[in-house]
Amino acid sequence: MIPRKQKEAADVCLVLEGTYPYVSGGVSTWVHQIVSAMPDLRFSVLFIGAEKAKDAKYAYKLPRNIVSVEEAYLFSRNQKWLAATVTTTDILALTQKCKTFLATEGTPAETEAFSSLLAETARLARRSSLDAIWKDAAVWDLVSEIYEEHASDAPFLDFFWACRFLVEPVWNLLGTLHRVPSARLYHSPCTGYAGLIAALLARQNAVPFLLSEHGIYVRERIAEIHKATWLQDPEFARPRLLPDDSVLRTMWIRFFTLLARYAYNVAGHITSLFSANARHQISLDAPKEKIEVIPNGVALANFKSIIAKREIWRAKRDRPVVGFLGRVVGIKDVKTLLQSAVFVRRLVADVRYLIAGPTSEEPEYFKECQQLIHRLGLGDVVIFAGPMDRGELLAQIDIMVLTSISEGLPFVVLEAFGASIPVVSTDVGACADLINGQPDEEPALGAAGAVTRVGDPQAIAQAIVQILIDPQKARQLGAIGRARVETHYTQQVVVDRFRTFYTEPSSLNAITLTAQPSAG
Repeated sequence: MIPRKQKEAADVCLVLEGTYPYVSGGVSTWVHQIVSAMPDLRFSVLFIGAEKAKDAKYAYKLPRNIVSVEEAYLFSRNQKWLAATVTTTDILALTQKCKTFLATEGTPAETEAFSSLLAETARLARRSSLDAIWKDAAVWDLVSEIYEEHASDAPFLDFFWACRFLVEPVWNLLGTLHRVPSARLYHSPCTGYAGLIAALLARQNAVPFLLSEHGIYVRERIAEIHKATWLQDPEFARPRLLPDDSVLRTMWIRFFTLLARYAYNVAGHITSLFSANARHQISLDAPKEKIEVIPNGVALANFKSIIAKREIWRAKRDRPVVGFLGRVVGIKDVKTLLQSAVFVRRLVADVRYLIAGPTSEEPEYFKECQQLIHRLGLGDVVIFAGPMDRGELLAQIDIMVLTSISEGLPFVVLEAFGASIPVVSTDVGACADLINGQPDEEPALGAAGAVTRVGDPQAIAQAIVQILIDPQKARQLGAIGRARVETHYTQQVVVDRFRTFYTEPSSLNAITLTAQPSAG
């Protein structure tokens, strides 16, 4: 699966969670763009996933300057074969570092104490399974102490197993650190587990850590936690319904907030896609002076042939086409997109919806979408094309629609604009700024489409119809979108900025470059 020579030192190590090279779009598009644009630099990749999929395949042909790919999995059980070589001294050292960290949580000393705890954990995780540690009486006593002080309102067994489930993915990741090649700089596009590992590796090797948040990881995890009706380890604990004020929810939220704070503190520089995200980072204690807004960008030269193809398609097709490009998953709210087709068809009788993107990531959701099409009688309207060449899709559509409930600064909008295609999008992430322009935009270009509320199929349909029935307006909107990309969202500007980070690491002004103890 890994077609590159292992252990070759890299200029940049990209630590990626659930994205490149297995998942296309979004962050993966950005990663592939950056790496491909810098063939003179050597990149290594650490891919972090939930569990190893048997039929997993790369979504990209890796550029030759990716010199190694390593993989680590949060819920891998493959460390159980490790001998329990830990001693009483090991356990005492680990529990003492944990107590020291807990005493410093939220203080200026937290980063050093957490780094020390992580390094000690990594040393043991390389040699031993978590089971050998977790069964020790000293660990039981430590968990009991934490429970009495912080979570006594929850049933102890639920708290105990929640702690076990929280610790396990970190243990699994730290046990793989020794396999990651060295690099002059570590770079992660999120906080969370990837940010944790990138920050720790940077500290251990006394090199800079660059953090580029595309979405606010903590906010996304908090939203998931509040939606969950139970939290459990499927192998060790039974499902249990959680009240809204559950201390277990609070524990998980504190955990992900801690990971973010650690990444923010260790990072020498933090980039954000747009100003609203930067404000969210600051609200989570990211140092304001470290943050720089660097939006995504596209190369307009790549769209000249697509625009020419669009003119050919426009001349020969006999029905307007609404396009969607993305994964068919819940966060993209494809069901609302499908529901909008019912209203659009009433006014544009021959409309077609062309949905391009993988359907395998959430198979149950895709099945529900198919059932919805049947119930709504949209079989002659909607086409699921599966993964499709972006250029081919853009050449065939009149309008791009994005119905997501969460986004950062989506490439799909920039790509549509690059091909002079108007966009209708929900008001998420930077979509309103992309479509309407930022308040201080110079020159003020106007709207390149329409922005609607999340989950409102009628509003989405109304915006689509207004564009489809007026071809001249559609052309004007598309031209505005292309002009906005040309003025504010070009790929070269993005690549040049990150090249500076990569080739002049001292420019990151990392605040903590003291070498830390080795992971073993």
